[in-house]
Amino acid sequence: MTTSADPDNAVISYSNVAAISAGIALVAAGAVYSNYRAIVNNLSSLLVDKSTEMTNNIDWNNMTVPAVEQGYSQARVSCQLGSRQLAAIGKCEHDDRQFQTFYEGFMIGKDIAKTIGDGRCLGYRQNRESPYEWLSYDETEQGANEIGSGLIHIGDKFGQKTFIGIYAVNSVEWMMTAVACHFQSMIYVPLYDTLGEAAIIHIINQTRLSTIFIDKPDNVLNLLKLKSKIESLKRLVITRTMPADKESEIRKRATEANLELLMFNDLRNSGRDHPSPHHPPKPDDVFEICYTSGTTGLPKGAMLTNKNIVGLVEAAAEFFRPIFTQQETVISYLPLAHSYEQSIELFCLCYGHKIGYYLGDVRQLADDLQALKPTLMPCVPRLLNRMYDNIQTTIGHLGVLKRSLFRCAYSSKTAEVQNHRVNRHLLWDKVVFKQIQQRLGGNMKLIVSGAAPLSPKILEFLKIVCGAYVVEGYGQTECCGISSCQVPGDSSVGNIGVPLLCNMIKLCDVPDMEYYAKDNIGELCIKGSNVFAGYYNDEEKTREVIDNDGWLHTGDIATWIKTGQIQIVDRKKHMFKLAQGEYLAPERLENVYVQSKYVAQVYVHGNSYKSFTVAIVVPDSEVLLKYARSENMPTDLVELCKRKDIKELIFNDMRNLEKINELKGFEKVKDIYLHPELFSIENNLLTPTLKSKRPELAKYFDNQIEEMYKTID
Repeated sequence: MTTSADPDNAVISYSNVAAISAGIALVAAGAVYSNYRAIVNNLSSLLVDKSTEMTNNIDWNNMTVPAVEQGYSQARVSCQLGSRQLAAIGKCEHDDRQFQTFYEGFMIGKDIAKTIGDGRCLGYRQNRESPYEWLSYDETEQGANEIGSGLIHIGDKFGQKTFIGIYAVNSVEWMMTAVACHFQSMIYVPLYDTLGEAAIIHIINQTRLSTIFIDKPDNVLNLLKLKSKIESLKRLVITRTMPADKESEIRKRATEANLELLMFNDLRNSGRDHPSPHHPPKPDDVFEICYTSGTTGLPKGAMLTNKNIVGLVEAAAEFFRPIFTQQETVISYLPLAHSYEQSIELFCLCYGHKIGYYLGDVRQLADDLQALKPTLMPCVPRLLNRMYDNIQTTIGHLGVLKRSLFRCAYSSKTAEVQNHRVNRHLLWDKVVFKQIQQRLGGNMKLIVSGAAPLSPKILEFLKIVCGAYVVEGYGQTECCGISSCQVPGDSSVGNIGVPLLCNMIKLCDVPDMEYYAKDNIGELCIKGSNVFAGYYNDEEKTREVIDNDGWLHTGDIATWIKTGQIQIVDRKKHMFKLAQGEYLAPERLENVYVQSKYVAQVYVHGNSYKSFTVAIVVPDSEVLLKYARSENMPTDLVELCKRKDIKELIFNDMRNLEKINELKGFEKVKDIYLHPELFSIENNLLTPTLKSKRPELAKYFDNQIEEMYKTID
């Protein structure tokens, strides 16, 4: 798909445009013809830029097939894989070269970038007023050479016994350090702010980190305070310029803690003066220990190997090849400490694409998008939910004429999406949806949502208005962050697509919950080249998730839908039994209730001592405050959450959704409590990947839950 309509490829004339305009005028004027929408849709098809369409040889009715050729008839693979073996070796589509490690992949990606693009690699901005500046692949390689050589010169050894910490936000320095570790077969260990003090101490001690790359002065000071509990730590490499008011304090405390401080550029200079040859890794060598955020207990360190990442990036390359027709650009803003974002960026580096880093404030991401104009954007539901809400608010303020035009455009594009086509329309996309698409930079080809479920209603809407392929994926740290994805062009919603070409998926029985694979429901299990090597120094936890045949047990309950995609029902660990013996999947209920326009977040609670459930509801502040203004109520959210009439308004809307979704009596919540503050990473109610911390939520709202149960009893 090209990034803009080319008049030479669009077969239109001024008479066509006039006909379209006349048709739209009739619609806007409220023409009485009952089939006006069909007339306009037929006319508008003349304005489709055919050059932007992607063709896919997909059987949309049978998107997966039994994995017979892989020796597992009870498992399924993508129909695109067919009888081939699972992807495990990277292939350059421009020549016959192959790669089995990221090191080899990067060297090939460097050549591809020069063949299909401008050779640029990593991009950054100095400030909001400046454009993106770029390092080429050659400059990125040189920087990684210097960092790796500098580390060896100051005492770190090359090879698998050396662990390097990276405690920084997404940046050129982050990725250059990671590439340096790949060049020297070192293992890097990402750290991030929301881990908490206990988890950071645990990770540093377990991996015996001696060197950590770090950017924020406050994090430097926090580590210095913990020095007595992390004896292995010898030095910090500061990747950003420190403010003058904190530099003296940091240096003083570092001296007291007997900790060496190095500046990033000084380390590079040292490496430049004392060059060391590369020590390339082998396919089974670990390149990273990625600690899972987890909802309970200390994080576990997933060992990801070169074989894991190469299998995944090759699968992704083939999966998205019809879309990625040139040197593409990805916007980097999701935490690089997590495998989902990291796998996407490593994929880009193996296939010659460009990575542009945001300035660090996700609230101003639209500004970065417009400056970068990316073609690929990994996303999470929270961001897409906010985008949807903003669009709906804008639509609500449109006049009659513009709303009519929007509905007409939406209908026309809906028909295209349902026919598995995404294209740029010279009227709908260049006029009606232009503002939406410009907010994404104007060149977007693919948006991939992951980390948590996305509302089917929102996904369907975005597939139509974004002028790009919008797909939902699924994965875990233990499989490099991605194991299934919707095929570009799939018009369906409410599923996580099909297995990637590097893994197969099967359902396993969960007898104590009466879920059986023969009934097409069970625990989702994954096997393939992207499945991790195990948890670092924790064989017991490894055996809990990987069985004797090498299947990763995800803990998610799933089912295959009739067209071959897989659908998540709930988390196995989150199922609970009510007093009458009925099992409930709370996340399934939450996905129903969050469809209410008044609900931003919801937590459904139940236990085996009660015969019913209750819920904590965080109202959508924009919607609720708008309602309050229309009813001449106070516009203080805290006060609104205390009002009985507001509670009844929201509860009634939730009850309506219960009817629409045909919830059984025991599934319906019997009471709700309105809470004005969003669940977040900062208040420890969400994991860094935006999943609900159910034990923490239960503890946090213990008094409110107990009061609701007392009131109902």
